[in-house]
Amino acid sequence: MKKGILFIPIDKKDKKPDVLFDEIINQTVLSERWGLKEAYFGEHITDMHEKITSSITMISALSKLTNKIKLGTLTTNLNFYKPAVIAAVISQVDNLSHGRLMLGIGSGANLSDLESIGMMKENNHKLMLESLEIIKEILFKKQKSFFQKKTDNYLVSTKKTYNQKLGLGSFNKLFNSRKNLDIIMPALNKNSYNVRLCAKNNWSIVISNFCSDEIIENHIESYIKNSRLKKKDALKKIRLSKLIFVQEKNDKIEDRLLSKNSPYLQVVDTLFTKLKTFKRHGCFGENVKNSSVATKQIVMFGTIKNVRDKINYYNEKYGELGSIIYVNVPNSKDKFYNKSLELFSKYV
Repeated sequence: MKKGILFIPIDKKDKKPDVLFDEIINQTVLSERWGLKEAYFGEHITDMHEKITSSITMISALSKLTNKIKLGTLTTNLNFYKPAVIAAVISQVDNLSHGRLMLGIGSGANLSDLESIGMMKENNHKLMLESLEIIKEILFKKQKSFFQKKTDNYLVSTKKTYNQKLGLGSFNKLFNSRKNLDIIMPALNKNSYNVRLCAKNNWSIVISNFCSDEIIENHIESYIKNSRLKKKDALKKIRLSKLIFVQEKNDKIEDRLLSKNSPYLQVVDTLFTKLKTFKRHGCFGENVKNSSVATKQIVMFGTIKNVRDKINYYNEKYGELGSIIYVNVPNSKDKFYNKSLELFSKYV
């Protein structure tokens, strides 16, 4: 099973963006050096805790600072852009990274993002899928003349201005015109439509780090049930993201996990408070009433052996999943928190 890292990231509201971005870049470079195979980047445009506003821009910045690690958006909200614009950006970033882009897609889970662009009343999921339909045709279909594609809500056309001699009216493709772009969606709540959609289309899923074991099981079983792939191949399309706290010695691990200085508790408290506000906190598990209980419920913590055994539990129960993804937490003044990623990367 491959290992990866996800930068949501959830940090203090007063964290300066430039400082945060430098930390993310440094940790991604180190993650590649330590052997991780994938790095994912979240995005929100109006969230002071989650300051990455464009995951695809982060990947562009990292494309020339890394060499092998695959770089994924989680997610690019396709409905926020004109299809021709985002298709052109995807093409450029994939060429910059020499084919290492993984395209996570979404329609905007943050209501304040949707309000800010005047799209709260739109059928954003439908818009996302229509945009993807056009993007795939732009990137994958051989263009012999002008491009034209119409859906219910979009029209992309270069019919009036196409000029082959001048090189006008045609789109760039992916790196080396590749067709194997990995399309990914996040999976959160039980009986997720995203999971069924991805399974039917042979897309991948990333199971959210704040899902309880019950919901993780629901996602895995639903994907396998709805996929036309053999079970072994279907499992490779499933990635599991987890908050993971690794220590070298079995010493005060739980106390440190739940300490007031714990970046893990900080992350879960921010998530729990946000989701509880919108009555979506059931993903943490039944009867989870506060962030301390939620932290113990969803964080994978222990020694190197403990964490390895916990990861193996999922593989033994379901079969080998595609990836286990370490969810990044804020830097801390306490070194044992900051050491966790290195221990996970090198030894788990």
